[in-house]
Amino acid sequence: MRINKNSVPSILFIVYLFSFISCGVKEKSTIKPEKFKLDNDVALLVFDAGKYIAESDSSSVFWECRWLGGKKHDGNVYLEQGSVNIKDDGNISGNFVVDMNTIDCFDIKNVGTKNKLIGHLKSDDFFDVENHQKARLEIHSSENIGGNNFLFKGSLTIKGITNPTQMKGEVQKLNTGYSADIKFMFDRSKYNVRYRSASFFNDLGDRIISDDVFLKIKLRLIKNFS
Repeated sequence: MRINKNSVPSILFIVYLFSFISCGVKEKSTIKPEKFKLDNDVALLVFDAGKYIAESDSSSVFWECRWLGGKKHDGNVYLEQGSVNIKDDGNISGNFVVDMNTIDCFDIKNVGTKNKLIGHLKSDDFFDVENHQKARLEIHSSENIGGNNFLFKGSLTIKGITNPTQMKGEVQKLNTGYSADIKFMFDRSKYNVRYRSASFFNDLGDRIISDDVFLKIKLRLIKNFS
């Protein structure tokens, strides 16, 4: 097929225009993946290695226990002291001490009834606080399970009895350190807390109190520069 010489400039213009449009589309398509990559990078939590001290007045240990029929009691206990060590590789360990003399109850408003329950919790039916005034939680290792969420492995000591435990928690970076929300359950029967436990008694009927005690620990951690 013969091409008219006069049509050559027109053909060249069309080829040039098509090439320009194609390059423009290609350049635009390369921007989106880079943008998504930046978003992912921002979501990563980068730790500042060192030792951190838990501020007792800004931290809390919340407890909850239920019994047959859906009823429950809840309250808190004072975090006497705590510290966290963050290594260069991001692994987290820690040690916390709770003063069992400070057990409090939130759900009972009547002062007399509330004090009666607290006294019972401190007795040898439950935590025998006279002989075991401190409870201890240790974190031995941590594993990032996505974003700011971690799986912690450690141990819990109550009434002088120590058992391994696992906890899940979320860690957030603050201007002066970190905050952490840690949640887990422990089986009180493993710490010889026997009162109305189906693990020790088989004739309780509807008076059974669950062996599972739920703990929610909120920590405010400040870097120790000493």
